[in-house]
Amino acid sequence: MSAAEFIGRRIAERYDIVALLGSGGMANVYRCVDIVLERAVALKLLTGEEDAVRHRFLSEARSLARLNHAGIVAIHDVGEDVGLSYIVMELAEGKTLRELATAGMSTDSAVNLTVQVLEALAYAHEHDVLHRDLKPSNILVAPNGSVKIMDFGLARRISDLSAGTQAGEIAGTVSYLPPERFLGKPSDARSDLYSLGIVLYELLSGAVPFRDASNDLVAEVFAHVNARALPPTHHNATLNPELERIVLKSIEKDPRARFQSASELRDELQAYLASTADGG
Repeated sequence: MSAAEFIGRRIAERYDIVALLGSGGMANVYRCVDIVLERAVALKLLTGEEDAVRHRFLSEARSLARLNHAGIVAIHDVGEDVGLSYIVMELAEGKTLRELATAGMSTDSAVNLTVQVLEALAYAHEHDVLHRDLKPSNILVAPNGSVKIMDFGLARRISDLSAGTQAGEIAGTVSYLPPERFLGKPSDARSDLYSLGIVLYELLSGAVPFRDASNDLVAEVFAHVNARALPPTHHNATLNPELERIVLKSIEKDPRARFQSASELRDELQAYLASTADGG
């Protein structure tokens, strides 16, 4: 069935599908009504039938179920209905960072939103969960300015990643992935911080540092692993040097040279905001 053909169906005798919110390679997301609790929810419906896809889908559910934080989309239910695997989540309303960045964003707004993301990431990491696919389209900003991290579809427990990425397992959006993912090395909290550093670089400069002008994927991967990023001031000369230092440290090739935790990076950004508020 096409994604649109599910509209009007009831899943698990409980969730009435109202509208399609988005489609991806692994699943479609719908706006639904939970007829038991009489509330609107988001329902992610698996489209692939392969065992590996189903495993990843259930992994997302398990990862999200471990987390209870205002900055992370909450999971309500998971199950199967007539062979269809589904996850029911909090319906988060707002615009993605991708949409907001396209419309234009101030430096302080970009930093403040990043601080909120880091609060949620610190919580996830403390609960042994990495996101592994942070990018502007996976970060939602509500009308009141609060942030929600979405789509833990590639999430894994940190304790499961000690052996590194298996051959052929590179997944995610290449522009935001850390070098260790391409090299098959272990991932940890610093890998998420690299991805978020790329996001902040883009919010501040309007460009990602390693995208190849010809859209050559191999060249982009090579650049992540080997090339030095141009300073963000190359694209935006008005940026504060201290903020540029923070961004460049977050996307160092060697994880040991990056910020070592989400809380450390959050504290640096908050100190930057405080210094600029004081006229420094």
